[in-house]
Amino acid sequence: MTQSFPQNERLKSPQRISEIYTSGTKLKHSFFLLFYLSGEEQHRMAFAVPKRKIASAVGRNRIKRKLREIYRLHKEVLPKEAPQDFVLLFLGAADADYQKLEKAYLKLWEKWHNAPKV
Repeated sequence: MTQSFPQNERLKSPQRISEIYTSGTKLKHSFFLLFYLSGEEQHRMAFAVPKRKIASAVGRNRIKRKLREIYRLHKEVLPKEAPQDFVLLFLGAADADYQKLEKAYLKLWEKWHNAPKV
């Protein structure tokens, strides 16, 4: 598996993202709130950092860069079958370091694998 994050794995459609927020399933673990809904042909991922949590755009973008990097390095935790669309919402503080984020991210996916599928 390649360790890249190509355009076809990015979830960019505002309509699809709002659909995932409204009718998708959500799962919370420490820094993250994960929304997911069954997708079409492959997994797609979007990252969101609320302005209420981190006011500066520089801080929000830094967190999103860290999350994209963690996702890129740990794509193998997602199963190949049953593609899903995911929105990962960050709920932590601006000073979260990379190791804490990575550990929480992996725990979230472990929790997702054990969650009942709808």
